[in-house]
Amino acid sequence: MDHEENMKVFVQVAQLASFAAAARKLRISTASASKRVAALEARVGARLFDRTTRRVGLTEAGRVYLERCVECLHAIEDADASVGELTKTPKGSLRMTAPIDFGEHLMPVLADIMNAHPNLVVDVRLTNRVVDMVEEGIDVGVRVAGALDGHFVARPLARTQLAMFAAPAYLEKHGRPERPEDLEHHKNIVFTEPKPRDELVFTRDGQQVRVKVHPTLTANHAAALQVAVQRGVGIAMMPSFVAARDLAAGSIEAVLTDWKTPELTVFVVYPHRRFLSPKVKVVIEALRAAFGDGTHDPWWPAGEPPTQHAAKRGAAP
Repeated sequence: MDHEENMKVFVQVAQLASFAAAARKLRISTASASKRVAALEARVGARLFDRTTRRVGLTEAGRVYLERCVECLHAIEDADASVGELTKTPKGSLRMTAPIDFGEHLMPVLADIMNAHPNLVVDVRLTNRVVDMVEEGIDVGVRVAGALDGHFVARPLARTQLAMFAAPAYLEKHGRPERPEDLEHHKNIVFTEPKPRDELVFTRDGQQVRVKVHPTLTANHAAALQVAVQRGVGIAMMPSFVAARDLAAGSIEAVLTDWKTPELTVFVVYPHRRFLSPKVKVVIEALRAAFGDGTHDPWWPAGEPPTQHAAKRGAAP
């Protein structure tokens, strides 16, 4: 049997956690997929999967072997890309990941890419969990974080400011908080993924204030949280890329803008590779053209967060 093809089958079974799903994707029979994995197991002298009637999971040896197989298959792809036609035309399958609430900003960029390159087939995984890019076969992704580890290449695209927002009707009814501590007496809405954001940090004039809020509503989807804020349910901390549209429309307002709140960075990330395939290159270039190089926040209506203006006003001359 072709060892490279066996490795491809093994990787698909591992990523999809199913022999049947891998067989369908590769357009082979389930029996053939099982036979190819068995050939690998015989070659390496170890069981690669734990099989039950309900699931297929990697053994410890399987997890180690998966990482090496992915590296080998990428190396083969790199070799092809370095000398072949692939260096000119983006084509084939591309798997992407991004936070759920970044999807509305990502999809217009992807749509333009796919219209320009009709031979590109894209699989987008929107999730708020931290994805293992190697284990799940991700070619390129978008992550929003304060900082990232060095397990992959990360290039900044944009800054995104976290700030406090409420609807005008809510503020008229409950009053406008003047200090971070005032939030303890307000109705708070808290985003819960990847972990609850119920301890809020504010800074002004070198003073840091931490406020533990007791939420009226929690949500694991920022768009749902945004609707609750817009309808006057309470106050929430949201990133600029979620809040900017409603802020520009006047349906929500930023509060506590005299205090600086945390800032995150939007990154494009991809595994370490000697050669980047054209399909990955075109996505990276399109994202940077759409959002920038990480030096500014493109989602605020005035181009700069109000908390940054406040910080400048309070800065020493």
